[in-house]
Amino acid sequence: MAVQTVVMECRIRVCGSRKRIQRFTDRASEIAVAKFPSTVRCSISVDDCDSTLLRHQWHRENDVDTYGVPVGRELGFAFADPTGRLTAAKLESLSLDILSELQPDPFETESPAAELSEQVPWILTLETEVDRTAQRDIATRHPMLELRVAPLFATS
Repeated sequence: MAVQTVVMECRIRVCGSRKRIQRFTDRASEIAVAKFPSTVRCSISVDDCDSTLLRHQWHRENDVDTYGVPVGRELGFAFADPTGRLTAAKLESLSLDILSELQPDPFETESPAAELSEQVPWILTLETEVDRTAQRDIATRHPMLELRVAPLFATS
């Protein structure tokens, strides 16, 4: 019996200063690529997004004069595992590792103190039980995974 490729995706919407979001994006990408063995294909997408909720939360917690006008981004981390060993628990663990990068590090000395105190609101979405429609959406967002998705409707 052939093992079916497991496809999962983690999407994180964030709102913060340009510098903070760029640093988070770089670090999150490093974490995602290093998390799973080389047999698991990984694709990362970063898109602009405008979340009114996140923007309001950011303004409530932060000072625009200190950090500048916030930006919104949606980071997508998609994985295809032909061995079938990728699990929802492993994706959840990855998301926790990535989100920990948004927490201030009291031992960080490279960044100015102001950047460390910036509160970055986020929204997490995990796609762990992927049906054909969700797999098609993931394939569209992450062409590097080279997913072959059967059409939803047969044409005659």
